[in-house]
Amino acid sequence: MNIISHIIKKIWRILAFIIIFITILIATLKHGINVEKIDLGEFKAEQLYIKLDKKLILRARNIEIPKASKTDSSNDSLLAITQNIDILDLLFREIILERIKFENNEITILFFENAFHIDTPYLSLDTTFTTQENGLYIDVYSLDFKDFEITFSGKSNADIRNNIYDFNGTFASHELKGNAKFHLQDELLNYSLSDINASSLKGFMDELGVKLELNKDVKNWIYGYVTADNYFVQDLSGKFDLKSENFYLKELKANGISKNVKAKFDSKLAPATVEEVRVELKNESLIFTLKNPKWQGKNLNGSSLEIYKIFDEKGAGLLLDLKASAAFDKQVNSILKAYDIDIPIEQKSGKAEGKLKLDINFDKLDVKVDGKFALKDSVVDVAGAKFNVKNAYVEISNDKVTVDAKDSGMDFFNADIKVDVDINKQNADISSLIKSFDLSVNKTKLVKFEEFLMDAKLDFSKKEVTLVSDSPSIDFVFGQENKISIKRLKEIISLSPLLNKIGINDGNFTLTTKDFENINLTLKDAKFSLPLANKDGSDYDSDSFDIKISKDQVAGKSLSDKLNFKVKNEKISIDIKDLDFIFENRDSNESDTPDIEFNGINSKIIAKDINRTLPFLSYNGSIDKNGVKIEAKPESGTLSVVKNAEKFDMFANDISGEFLNSLIGKNSFEKGNFKLRVLGESIDNFRGEVRLHGANLKDYTFYNRLLTFLNSVPSLLIFKTPDFTEKGFPIKFGKILFKKKGDLIEFVAIDLESASADIAGKGTIDLASKNIDIDLELKLLKDASSIIGSIPIVNQIILGKDRSISTVIKVRGTLDDPKYSTQVLADTLMSPFNIIKNVLEAPFLIFE
Repeated sequence: MNIISHIIKKIWRILAFIIIFITILIATLKHGINVEKIDLGEFKAEQLYIKLDKKLILRARNIEIPKASKTDSSNDSLLAITQNIDILDLLFREIILERIKFENNEITILFFENAFHIDTPYLSLDTTFTTQENGLYIDVYSLDFKDFEITFSGKSNADIRNNIYDFNGTFASHELKGNAKFHLQDELLNYSLSDINASSLKGFMDELGVKLELNKDVKNWIYGYVTADNYFVQDLSGKFDLKSENFYLKELKANGISKNVKAKFDSKLAPATVEEVRVELKNESLIFTLKNPKWQGKNLNGSSLEIYKIFDEKGAGLLLDLKASAAFDKQVNSILKAYDIDIPIEQKSGKAEGKLKLDINFDKLDVKVDGKFALKDSVVDVAGAKFNVKNAYVEISNDKVTVDAKDSGMDFFNADIKVDVDINKQNADISSLIKSFDLSVNKTKLVKFEEFLMDAKLDFSKKEVTLVSDSPSIDFVFGQENKISIKRLKEIISLSPLLNKIGINDGNFTLTTKDFENINLTLKDAKFSLPLANKDGSDYDSDSFDIKISKDQVAGKSLSDKLNFKVKNEKISIDIKDLDFIFENRDSNESDTPDIEFNGINSKIIAKDINRTLPFLSYNGSIDKNGVKIEAKPESGTLSVVKNAEKFDMFANDISGEFLNSLIGKNSFEKGNFKLRVLGESIDNFRGEVRLHGANLKDYTFYNRLLTFLNSVPSLLIFKTPDFTEKGFPIKFGKILFKKKGDLIEFVAIDLESASADIAGKGTIDLASKNIDIDLELKLLKDASSIIGSIPIVNQIILGKDRSISTVIKVRGTLDDPKYSTQVLADTLMSPFNIIKNVLEAPFLIFE
């Protein structure tokens, strides 16, 4: 720091020696001494010229001075000059010393009468001066501090005796220009700069940052992150100790104004615009007062900025206080993300009032956050899921965020929600009161409930955000594709009308969707209760399903391919394959009866309430609040059933005896071709007709007991024609008319024709008591004259006009134990054939 001072002192000592020496040769000096080259060891000079003309004239060049000490700043140079300039004026009239070399420094000194010029590596000075009492009056034309690139010009008074110096003038440094005042006393410099104008601060701040070793972020916030069209510093004042180089930075003060400012919260963010910024420097802090600040279209009125401890490398930091009547949206979040604060909350629309305060330590890059936001009538994205928010309050305190939302949710639910977010751990605890939840697709209610408490854990540490609830056990994953998993489906069965409707009661549930409109749903190891049975008779109560839910419908397919279903417009369509459908009669007026359409392949319909099992190759039908319709294909023929509150209608055509057996619940016929028609008000009140061709009557109880009875009565052995065999009674054609009212079945007419005999009859069966009351007439279709004499009991035989013979058999007892007996008729008109004759000739049911 003392190179120039010691250079000059060394020069003075050497010059004093030379002057003493020259004084001896004073006479000679009157004529001048010219030495081309002088070499005194460490001191060397060329073209040395000395002459005495009232005052000394000294000229030399290429002067080398021995090392004494080191000066490395313009501060020492200035002090050395000011302290010795009066000696120059006293002794010398002219000095021209060109290229004085000291170590790696080179100095030029020019002095003529009152004009003085010095050029060193650290400063350059052009001035004139006049002596005055106790010192000098100096006109400074140019004082250039090269190591800081600042130039002064003006007037100065130097009280050399008291070591007091004053300067009043102007300065220019890089882009800055303004007025300057200095007061120097005892090496303590007080300075005041004012009316400073600049269009940029870049060069000045680069220089200042190096000289004061400013924190990089401090320098960038003064200029870099903050730029303006114009800078104006009203005043800047401070003091500086030239000896100790103490800037007294804590006492530095300044006031300034910038116009049309652009400020970046971070190098990666778009700049905010400010109409005007007032800057005050005090207590080591830069305080920015903002006029009409805006950022990304947001009004930031009331916001402020402060850079504190700007001269403290370790303690310097930024205090950014933002206030906005704008959404807590992606732009606001980007400010936080710039400082590695990732909050998974983003307001997509709606109103908001808020403030956000950031306290950033530049050295540790430690960020303290304090924010408060009030959201209203908004759409808020939480970790990728969008929520409708009526009112919400968001508070940010460093690494903690709390959200208190009222009347919030999605289109399908409304809840009061509280969220506690840990930013460092990147997770959150959520507690909620779900007031209403109604998730429906095309009017199909997937989940519906009210007033339900649910706690959950949110984790947003990975690309995909997860939300886990323990009660009920539900895992949510939000990302490009949203996913909901339920390990114990039985915990939410009561909350899902759809699962209840389709009979699901347990299993593993996985739902995936991008928009909650188109949903893929997987049910693994699903447990359910459906009216379906496997072919081995076991309940079909477990399977896995893939279900697709769209805006229009719900479609599901089982892994076994036994059961597929579709729900559309509140109507359920079911496809059944290799399963048996268990049908139970229900009250068709039930208001919650779903509309069901069903199709079956290789499936039986088990009518549980009437204990019937009907095998079909295929069938289709519907069940709704109006009733039941079925169209079915047995192994042969067709069957249709219509049942509603007003009627019961069944029609079967070309069916086999085996299928008729399953329909009536008794093994009565085999083979043959049957036609059946039933018409009535209900399954307990109807009438019907059966027509059959080529069938074989083979009821193991009824028919076998009839054969036994014929064998036991000698007079009836004649009726045991070849048609009555152990294999059954072959029927060429038959017709059965019947009615049912409650538990009572009335056989209005039975007419069964074979090749050699006919069977006719009428009567009733009580299904409740199983009691039978039927009269049958067996009629031989051949001339009776050849056998009449051999009949032992004639009164049991009825002789017909056509010479045929017949007998009447009473069937009583029960269905399980029928009793047979003959009946004596006094009047043949009372025979079953005669009784049912008119009925058979005028059918009470007409198929056509």
